[in-house]
Amino acid sequence: MSSPLRKSEIIRRLELRIVGGEFASGEKLPSERELAEEYGVSRPVIREGLSGLVERGLVDIQAGRGTFVREVAVDELSKSLNRVAARTGITTRHLVEARLMVEVTAARYAAMSPERDMTALDDVLLRHEEAQSLVDRASTDLQFHEAIATASGNPVIALMFGSIRAQVYSLMLRSHSDSHVREIGDPQHRKLAEAIRAGNTDLAGELMADHLSLALSLFGDDVDRPISEMLESRGISGAPPLGI
Repeated sequence: MSSPLRKSEIIRRLELRIVGGEFASGEKLPSERELAEEYGVSRPVIREGLSGLVERGLVDIQAGRGTFVREVAVDELSKSLNRVAARTGITTRHLVEARLMVEVTAARYAAMSPERDMTALDDVLLRHEEAQSLVDRASTDLQFHEAIATASGNPVIALMFGSIRAQVYSLMLRSHSDSHVREIGDPQHRKLAEAIRAGNTDLAGELMADHLSLALSLFGDDVDRPISEMLESRGISGAPPLGI
């Protein structure tokens, strides 16, 4: 007679089923009773297993409704990177170099895609141009760049950008707190959007590279200071608002 499954094995099996696509994002898992019968264990063991899936970010448990597979979030990787960034002293220069690798390609792919949807990009661009507060300007700026990453049509690019979104937001706070940087950088957004709309891949890539490189030439000594230290010296909080 086989021995009862342990919690770790329950977690492993359910994780494989979720990752393998048996349960889609937003779908409700079988009840604790059904899973207990399926795996031949008690409901408390199943409950512990589901809690383990919550810790791994795979499911949400909603009281009175059941357990649901979490939607994939583009910023899923940013939580762990935030802790690393604080410990390793990531600077503006580090981040710009990484963004050039990701976002120039994203802009080119967005312009190249025959299925590109400019609606989201146009909407956030308008909201950015109308924003008045520092937080609103930085938030809509972040959303604009996220929209381009999404428009690339490559989910890996979107995830890569999502992993650094908190640090990118910090740079945007620095940029929009400086009127000189904002006056030069903001008009480039519309030019970039128009290049993507026109399907001009080379121009889109060039404009994105120029836009991202502004920080290297305009931030002065802040370029090589840890981002957290840079913001602290300017009295700015760098935590991105929820929901952006």
